[in-house]
Amino acid sequence: MNEKKPLRLGELLIEKGWLTEKDLQKALAYQKNQGGLLGNILVDLGMVEEAKVIEATNLIPHRGKIGELLIELGVLTEEQLQSALDFQKKSGGALGEILLSLGMVSEQTLYRAIASQQGMGRLGEQLEIDSSIKIPEKMAIQMQAIVVGKSRRRVVVAVLKTLSQDQIHSLEKILLAGREQSIIEQILVTPAEMETLWSLAYSYELMEISTEQLAQERPDQSASIIFTKSQMAVLFLILAVIVVGMITATLETVLIINIVIQVLYFLVALFKFLMIFKGIREGAQIRISEEEIAAINERDLPIYTILVPMYKESCVIPQLMRNLEQLDYPKHKLDIRLLIEEDDVEAQELLRTMNLKPYYTMLVVPHSIPKTKPKACNYGLINARGEYVVIYDAEDRPDPDQLKKVYLAFQKSSDSCCCIQAKLNYYNSEQNILTRWFTQEYSMWFDLLLPGLMQFDIPIPLGGTSNHFKIKILKSLNAWDPYNVTEDADLGIRLYALGYTTGIVNSRTWEEANSQVPNWIRQRSRWIKGYMQTWLVHMRHPVRLWRQIGTKGMLGLQVIVLSTPLLPLVNPFLWLLMLLWFTTYKAWIPMLFPGPIYYMAAIELVIGNFLFVFSNVVGAFWVISELHEKEDYMLSFRLVKYALLTPIYWALMSLAAYKAAWQLATRPFYWEKTNHGLTKTPHHMDAGA
Repeated sequence: MNEKKPLRLGELLIEKGWLTEKDLQKALAYQKNQGGLLGNILVDLGMVEEAKVIEATNLIPHRGKIGELLIELGVLTEEQLQSALDFQKKSGGALGEILLSLGMVSEQTLYRAIASQQGMGRLGEQLEIDSSIKIPEKMAIQMQAIVVGKSRRRVVVAVLKTLSQDQIHSLEKILLAGREQSIIEQILVTPAEMETLWSLAYSYELMEISTEQLAQERPDQSASIIFTKSQMAVLFLILAVIVVGMITATLETVLIINIVIQVLYFLVALFKFLMIFKGIREGAQIRISEEEIAAINERDLPIYTILVPMYKESCVIPQLMRNLEQLDYPKHKLDIRLLIEEDDVEAQELLRTMNLKPYYTMLVVPHSIPKTKPKACNYGLINARGEYVVIYDAEDRPDPDQLKKVYLAFQKSSDSCCCIQAKLNYYNSEQNILTRWFTQEYSMWFDLLLPGLMQFDIPIPLGGTSNHFKIKILKSLNAWDPYNVTEDADLGIRLYALGYTTGIVNSRTWEEANSQVPNWIRQRSRWIKGYMQTWLVHMRHPVRLWRQIGTKGMLGLQVIVLSTPLLPLVNPFLWLLMLLWFTTYKAWIPMLFPGPIYYMAAIELVIGNFLFVFSNVVGAFWVISELHEKEDYMLSFRLVKYALLTPIYWALMSLAAYKAAWQLATRPFYWEKTNHGLTKTPHHMDAGA
């Protein structure tokens, strides 16, 4: 004998004669359009008395567990439920999220079932926000709750999960003031629906947080103003002294400038050598073994947010999705947020056709100035659900085990460690000579110099991608500066100044190296301009900064951040000076190199330049050897010989540096777009030894 199916509220009210079928259909149509709980709608429309709705509701049996309810509804089989429960036992997490990640149930079906189980309404098809009553944005973000409507007797609040009694009491004080007979009704929404509601209800507030929060709360750390009045005064004073000196004592002035440049060059060359020496030491980076990864209890893994800012990069989106799907991490514990600019209609339309899995969220970033990657990342971070967050660019291919390695790296590090940087390199190194130089540069920086730099305990400019953060600390710092076009380098300095540390882990993210010179110059000029911005921002109060980060930190800031734009700007003058000497033997040239300066310059010319070239050789050889030991032939030893042509690469850097200096004065916040998808082979190329 079949068990009688329990009546729903509307059916029960009709059976008792308290509601007509016609009125029920009207109420259901209203519910479909406006959303909400059926019982409250019936009372609001005057169809049924509230006491009778309560009486009928109490007669309805309490719904069981969500899995049993889905089986009862016929959307899940016993075998599927058992498979999901086994997965839950292994990896932890909510059963509903697991069912979604495994594709066993649709998001709408699941949330309707959860709402029914918890006696809650759902969102209607007509998304209209009543802006006359709002929760303060900070409280709304904390609770993940948004007012979507109100009536005479209720205020309807959309939530991702049921609010606690304390949270409800807090909302009542704000929303029900002067409305003694009203109640708060919670309706359940999906994450995608909640993001839509955010854009409707708090678009202005979200953009204020994304673009102005750092500038408002810490204006001394924001690049929204490039030159302060005091910096302008110092700059004009220096220029005035140089001009007067060139008029009254030309040779002596040039001599002093040359001495300063030669000393800086010598310090940079010496420091770079020491960084490499320290970078090759055991323990310079956090090494996670395969055995440690295999021993992870996936139930302990936290939710991980992945931010992917992109603009006009539809051509690489399919590859991006494949790369993200390869990550070895419980999918129901991923919070992947695809950040698409409002005017990038092509990417929006493409993603809407791709039937994104539930752990993906497409966020359309409203147009505003500045239009930069850090602003988009700030926008995506506001409602991020993870304990950790990482930025990947659209063309990135991180190692599949990277998230697990970073999780273990954080566990091994002190509480003051806020950032773990993965190493970057390029999968299209063999495309042309430019990609070979670019690959050598990254191999040297991320495998030798950056690990060595971390051993010195000085400010570290982070890479633009694959830097993993603790979200709570990142938000407390107001995240990234939207006005700085190298927000990563700036954030690294701010982290250091507040006592936080950074580690580097033995995991790589493969990117696409620029293969076209104009495209490369656009990208490099933006990087150099950002270093200029970063130095100017953090040197606004040099004495205060010195006290905060110490002498070692202050010197490190000059050697790493200042020298990056300064040396490429100076190089052409030194090359010209050397050319004049060898072609004209002008007598005034040796006068610029008296005593120790001559020997220092000679050391820099011969040994210094050799070290700069040799570091590229060592960096490439080091990375290639490590990869080949693991039978990974992404890079070839053929790459090494092209380091001998590095001086040509330096000339391109100087060209980019002068463009950066010009843009700093004319378009300081302009984010010059780098085109991707220029290589046809984003996987292993012919890389035999």
